[in-house]
Amino acid sequence: MDFKLRHCVIHELIKESGKQKVETTIKSVLPNDDEYVCQLVQSLTELIGKKDNQASRGTFDYQDVTFKVPPAFKTYYDGAATSEDFHKFSLVCMSELSRQAKDPSRVAASGGAIVFAHYVRGVSDFLLITMVKQKEALRLDKDLKPVGTVQIDLAKIHQAARVNFHRFHEFETLPEDEKSTYLAFVSPKVNQDASGYFVAALGCSDSVPSARATDAALNGVRSYFDANVDIKAYKNAAYDAVLYHLKEKKPGETASLAEIEHIVRQAVSAEKHIHIDNLVEYLNGEEIGVPLEFAINRAVVNKRTKVRTRANGWELSFEKRFFGEQAGSVIQYLRKEKKLIISQLDENTIQKLEDALKNEG
Repeated sequence: MDFKLRHCVIHELIKESGKQKVETTIKSVLPNDDEYVCQLVQSLTELIGKKDNQASRGTFDYQDVTFKVPPAFKTYYDGAATSEDFHKFSLVCMSELSRQAKDPSRVAASGGAIVFAHYVRGVSDFLLITMVKQKEALRLDKDLKPVGTVQIDLAKIHQAARVNFHRFHEFETLPEDEKSTYLAFVSPKVNQDASGYFVAALGCSDSVPSARATDAALNGVRSYFDANVDIKAYKNAAYDAVLYHLKEKKPGETASLAEIEHIVRQAVSAEKHIHIDNLVEYLNGEEIGVPLEFAINRAVVNKRTKVRTRANGWELSFEKRFFGEQAGSVIQYLRKEKKLIISQLDENTIQKLEDALKNEG
């Protein structure tokens, strides 16, 4: 997918673990056509969502007025997004990072290089903010500019946040039940009290509507199998197993991507398990966007529960969400006539029906 860097700047947050003193080093915006700058940003973007850096999903918290970054991003988004605007936004972030890092509860936290980048990939702009603890891993000169090719170790990506502009626009304009998450962020799995100041400073909220997360998880399982010919035959078994797992959860319990992967592996023969290795990364990725853990939406699960019926010579199995009395339902029930109308047939079904008619003749 095409990549174009619009803006990049690298500042430094200087803090030693165990000490409360925090300093910042502020630098100028880097040239967006520099080979090493572009390579660095691309390498950072490719690490988010990988198995060792799985992303939480959510939005900015605009309710808490103490968070300065969310409104600063909105100002940047609504404006011309010039180099000067970008640098101004980065300064707001650095101020908030510094403020959070000084909190007495974060005394064990340490600083690092903070990489800000605005880039275009595919149909959307993205804004990436990444903290890399080991500054030397980035091969930076005194102006905090990359001076060579960088191979970034996954472990060096300490924390990161990425905003999808296209999804932010949808969130701003679509009805409440159609809003999608636009923010992906990576946080450390250990010592979060000490190092969680990054997410706190940026005003990240990991609230994801349960209906959207549940829908995305179930749709994602199906599309993952559809895209892999080696396991496509297991699609229905895997989907049904995940749906059953969600249905059996007690009210208030959550589901996780780790659980879903485990359930899917049980539905697939052992020799095919290698093809499940990327499932969590796929579901957690930018396109599907399932958070690592999510609340289960009972309405979504119930609508996907199958209705099965059998009569003399035929049988029918369908999900409740496709059934209704209103015109336009995939499976429409005509109550007075006691008939069903099945529409939106796919090409495979049409071919089977037409072949059956030919054989009949």
